[in-house]
Amino acid sequence: MPLPNHGANPHKLYETLNLKQPAHVLDFSENCNPAGPPAAIQTGWSELLPEIARYPDPNGEPFRTAVAKFHGIDVSQLVLGNGAAELLSLVADRYRGKRAILIHPTFSEYEATLTAAGAHITHIQAHEEDGFTLPIDELKTAIRTADVLYICTPNNPTGVLPSRTDLIALIQHAIAFSCDVVLDEAFMDWVDETLSFIPEIGNYPNVIVIRSMTKLYAIPGIRLGYAVAHPDRIENISRIAPHWNINAIAAQLGTICLQQADYRERAIRQAAEERLKMTAFLASYQCKVIDSAANYLLFQPPAHLPANEVFTELLKQGIVVRHTENFKGLDGRWLRIGLKSACDMETLRTALTPILNETRSTLTFISGGVRSGKSAYAEQLVRTEAAKTGGRLVYIASGTATDEEMAERIARHRADRADDGWTTIEQPTHLENVLPNLQPDDHVLWDCVTTWLGNEAFEGWESGEPCILKHECMERKVATLLETIDRIQNQTNQLVIVSNEVFDESPKTEEITRTYTQILGALHQAIVEKADAAIEMDSGLPIVHKQRRMHG
Repeated sequence: MPLPNHGANPHKLYETLNLKQPAHVLDFSENCNPAGPPAAIQTGWSELLPEIARYPDPNGEPFRTAVAKFHGIDVSQLVLGNGAAELLSLVADRYRGKRAILIHPTFSEYEATLTAAGAHITHIQAHEEDGFTLPIDELKTAIRTADVLYICTPNNPTGVLPSRTDLIALIQHAIAFSCDVVLDEAFMDWVDETLSFIPEIGNYPNVIVIRSMTKLYAIPGIRLGYAVAHPDRIENISRIAPHWNINAIAAQLGTICLQQADYRERAIRQAAEERLKMTAFLASYQCKVIDSAANYLLFQPPAHLPANEVFTELLKQGIVVRHTENFKGLDGRWLRIGLKSACDMETLRTALTPILNETRSTLTFISGGVRSGKSAYAEQLVRTEAAKTGGRLVYIASGTATDEEMAERIARHRADRADDGWTTIEQPTHLENVLPNLQPDDHVLWDCVTTWLGNEAFEGWESGEPCILKHECMERKVATLLETIDRIQNQTNQLVIVSNEVFDESPKTEEITRTYTQILGALHQAIVEKADAAIEMDSGLPIVHKQRRMHG
């Protein structure tokens, strides 16, 4: 069923999904300043009441002059609007029946207003693998036959801020083909005013910049925004704007807001701090997080957990994040979080933790000496769970074909496993190389850790500089291994890891023996800490050292 196309108004979301709305709701789907409107507005509100009894200034004064002063431009370069939404509608009317380019994912109002104006839209998709940055070459080609290009900077919903170099390159290219460029800077005040394109307007008559007062100053109920462009374009837009479209209260409030330098700096600083904390939290659960410059974050949960499940589970707890069902190229697979107060963000992390934990496959660590029965026990454990789900049996083999005899042995074991229903992934050194070959329903057995350690530790032995003797070399490799184990858990159904308690091969010197033993012990300890179950095999009998609730 279609979900609301915008954030905020959570009651509509609960109604649409037929969910009972909790008494208390935290709304992270909208992106307004959690601090609320500036104190100067709250304390001076009673002084604004007499404005209700008077007609507003037809030009939106004193706000128009305040904006011109704030940006160092002439009032002739300005048109005010009843929020950025009205301005987008007025601007779209310029392109009635013409050709427009939209870059997805992006704000839905561009398409809505252009479609209402009868514009012909070319849709270009920013690519997930490129972090949703601008697809410059595709855009330059499309510009050749277009009348206008819309760019959201920073982008909504990704938060990506295009570089000034890319923007100027596109704008200059657009000039050559008589194409306008509309820059939506609704969230630029959350970043840095020095990065706004408004100071460049005088050099680029084909550019229109849209700004909103709603987000940073937390006044969404007072619709207020403005557009900056060459005076000729401003005159054309103003001509079709409704008379008195800026009410008297809004004109006064906007003027007060622009005077709040300390308020702005504090909001930007706090958003940056919460953005860093939330990014680190999500990344720790192997979520994909887009590098945002704005006061919101776009993230994708790990493979095990569809975004709509996270969305719904949070709703049940009275927490609303922004779905992405109506963003082309995101298609509901991502979620957007508006950054709130430190306390609210911690509440969100607390709610997300058990949900994201459920995305991780069970991890069982099995150790034991040679012929202890650990591999047979591990295989049976994986088979038992795979029988319940119908998932693949996947064997990650760490052996390396160092000679002809070993190659024959590996080939024989691989064939035997295939006959027994296993898919084998050879992994002589870098465990992370197996990730592209794994599937969400896989039940994975990795045998074994000591083989991996031997391969990695003695890499470079021929040159006289094995990794085990290099400062921090093994530390880096172990850190990568542990991160990869996390990623395998987030990408599969079950992971069982096997390790010997003895060396796979004899270390070369006493010093190396000591170092090898220390690394192996620390690695075992780190894996046990991650594991749901830790088992030591002794003569075919499992001794359980750790056991916590397993999925299912």
